Amino acid sequence: MISLVLTFVLELINQRSLADTLRLVFLTPHIFLINYLIVALIYSVSLFFKRKLFIYTLITFLLCVIGAINLVLLIQRNTQFNASDIIVFQYGMFITMKYFNLFKIILVLVAAASAVFGMVMLYRKGFVYPQKPDYKRSAVFTVSAALICTVLILIGEFSGFLDSRFIKIDETYKKNGFVYSFCCTAFVKGVEEPEKYDKNSVQALASELDYAISETDKRPNVIFVQLESFIDPSEIKGLDFESDPVPNFSELQENYPSGYLTVPVVGGGTANTEFEILTGMNLEHFGSVELPYNSFLLENTCESMAYNYKELGYKAHAIHNYNACFYKRDRVYANLGFDTFTTIESMSDIVYNDIGWAKDEILERYILSALSLTKESDMIFAVSVQGHGSYPTDFDDLQCENFNEDLEENEAAINYYISQIREMDDFVGGLVDTLREYEEDTVVVFYGDHLPGINIDAKHFKRKNLYETEYVIWSNFELGAKESRKDLYSYQLSAYVQELLGFSSGTVTKFHQQYSEAENYQELLKRIEYDIKEGEDYIYNGKNPYKPTDIEFGIEKTEITDIEYDGKALSVKGSNFNEASVIYINGKKKDTEYIDSSTIILKSVKLEDSDKITVVQIDNQYSKELSKTKPYNYEASLPEEEK
Repeated sequence: MISLVLTFVLELINQRSLADTLRLVFLTPHIFLINYLIVALIYSVSLFFKRKLFIYTLITFLLCVIGAINLVLLIQRNTQFNASDIIVFQYGMFITMKYFNLFKIILVLVAAASAVFGMVMLYRKGFVYPQKPDYKRSAVFTVSAALICTVLILIGEFSGFLDSRFIKIDETYKKNGFVYSFCCTAFVKGVEEPEKYDKNSVQALASELDYAISETDKRPNVIFVQLESFIDPSEIKGLDFESDPVPNFSELQENYPSGYLTVPVVGGGTANTEFEILTGMNLEHFGSVELPYNSFLLENTCESMAYNYKELGYKAHAIHNYNACFYKRDRVYANLGFDTFTTIESMSDIVYNDIGWAKDEILERYILSALSLTKESDMIFAVSVQGHGSYPTDFDDLQCENFNEDLEENEAAINYYISQIREMDDFVGGLVDTLREYEEDTVVVFYGDHLPGINIDAKHFKRKNLYETEYVIWSNFELGAKESRKDLYSYQLSAYVQELLGFSSGTVTKFHQQYSEAENYQELLKRIEYDIKEGEDYIYNGKNPYKPTDIEFGIEKTEITDIEYDGKALSVKGSNFNEASVIYINGKKKDTEYIDSSTIILKSVKLEDSDKITVVQIDNQYSKELSKTKPYNYEASLPEEEK
C-alpha cells in the first residue's frame, strides 16, 4: 500500500495534473503497474532486515526527496529530474544555488538536518523485530518480483508502449511514468548496436563518401555563437510588443540563411546541444538523456567541428563566459580538438547581470582577440551564459504590452528574461557591426541552445514545439545559399555551414551532406555513431585518428610585469588579472585580493631572497589550476633600479 500511494504521488508531480495522472492509471494501467512494481521492488529490500521500520522510512524519505527535486526542476526549468542531473549537480552547485534565495537554502539545510536527526533516532530507538528475517522466503519474493517486473518491461518495450531510449524527456516521462523513466536515464546508456553492424558494412559506407577535402580554396573565419536560452519572445503566444524585441536577430533572418533549429533539450542541458553541434551526432540514438560530456568524452577523442576545420588549416578556439570546469569542458574540449579555451577565469572587466551571470557583451572582445591571435583562419566556438535562469520573481520592468492569462503567474520571470534577451540581441548586433568592416572574410552562426527554463508548456508557443530554437548564418561576404530558409536539426548545422562555404571536411560532415535526404539516413547515421562510440572505428580503418590537444587556457595571457613590496604587503603588477587570479609564492597558494586588471595584492607576507612569485588562474568553483605566469624572482638585496 505504501508503494501504491507513493507511486501515485510521484506520478502526480510528474504529470502536474490530477486528470492526467488518473488518465495514466485507468487508461494505461499496465504502465502504472510497472512503475508501481519498481517501487515495490525497492521496498522489498526491507525484508532482509530486522529494522524494517527504519528501512521503510529511509526508502520513503529518499523517494520523497527525488519527488521534491523533480517538482522543483519542473517549476524552475520545465524538465523532469533525471540521472544526468545527479552527475551535473556535483559540478554545478553554484548554479544550483542560483535557484534558491538565502531563506530557501537555510530552510532546505534545516529540513535536511532534521531528517538526518530523525533517521538516526529512528535507527536507535525504533522498533526492531525480534525474530531473524526469513532470508530464503525474502529472496524468493524479491527475485519473483524482479522477474515479473523485468518480463513486463520487456513486453512493454517489445510491443512499443514503453520507451527505453528517449530524448524528448517531458513527453516520454509523461507517457512512461516517472519511476520507470528515471530508472531508464540511470541505466540505459550508449548507442545500441544497430542491425547489420560489421566491418564490411561500415567500410562500404565510408568508401561511398566523397573524400575530396575541399571544392574551394577560400578559408573564411568561421564563428559559432551559442546563445544561452535564446529565442524570439514573439514566438510565445499571448505576448504583445510595441516593437520587435530582437531587432538585430530578426534583421539578419530576413537577409541571410536562417531557419528553425530542433535541439535535443529544453529548459537546460546546454552541453547536449553543444555535443550535437560539434560532433554531428544525433542524441536520440544514445542512452536516455545521456550526457556525453560526462561519460565517454572524458577519456576518448571524437571527430568534431574543431578537428574538421583544423584539417583545412584552421586554428580552433573555444570561448565561454563561465567557469572552465562546468560540464567538464576543461577536459572535454581537449578531446574535441580545441587549441585554446578562454573562460571567465581568463577574462577581465566583466559586467554581470542582476542574478550574477556574466553579460554576453564580453564575448565580442575575446572573439576579436582569437581572430587576431593567429595568421591562419580561425574557427571559434563561443558559448554565452547571460540568458541563463533562474529568473527573478520580483522583476517589475514591463517588457511587453499584454500577458496571456495563462502566463500571468510567470509575468515577472518572463519580463526579466525578455530584458536579458534584448541585451543579448544588442551583443549580436554589435558583433555583426564590428565584423562588417573586418579585413578578413568571416562567417558567424548564431543560434539558441534551448528554450528558457520558464514554467510554460508547448501550447504557449506558436509552433507548439518545446524543442525548437532559431539560427541565422551571417557573413561579411557573399554566401552562396541555395535557399534562404531551411529548418535543421542541431546535429546537421555544422555540415550545412560547410556546404554553404563550398567544402567538406570530416567523415560525419560528408555523411550529412550526402545522405540527409536518404530513406535510411537515420539508420546509417546510427551505424556510424555506434562505430565511433562503441564499436571498432571501422569508419577510420580500425584506428581513431584524433589525438587530444594540449589545450591552452586563455587567449589574452596573464603576466607579471613588476612587484612592489614594503616588508609586509605585496603588490603584484601585470596584465589581465581578475577575481580568479591567485598569487603563489614558491608554489604555495596565498590569500589574494583583486584590485583591478593590472593589480592584485597580499596584505601580509614575508618575502625572502630568491622567492618565486607566480600568478595562477584558478577555477574557484572546482579548485582547479588552469594557467599560470612565468615565475618572477624576488631579490631583496638588489638596488631598486636593478630590480
